[in-house]
Amino acid sequence: AGVSATPQIGVPADSREVRIPVQMPDGVRCSECIERLRGAIEQIDGVHAVVVDARSWTLTVNYDPDRTTPEGLESASRDLGLEIGQSVAHAAYRLTGLD
Repeated sequence: AGVSATPQIGVPADSREVRIPVQMPDGVRCSECIERLRGAIEQIDGVHAVVVDARSWTLTVNYDPDRTTPEGLESASRDLGLEIGQSVAHAAYRLTGLD
């Protein structure tokens, strides 16, 4: 996880930024789960903003370095991702007749 300082609108100038890979149970790649994860990360004390990049399956988190750490955010993301992925029932559908 890299750390950089990229200013964003509404984010304090002294905040830091970290990119965190999304970690969910195997096969869980739905937009509802990633939105739940984004919302849960935003509730962590010291987090200013969370942006989802669905193509690279990462979260960019702007945070207050006096209130949280990149390691703490990555650990929380991993734990929350597993919790969310396991709590949501995902339906599997078999499509036929498309060939």
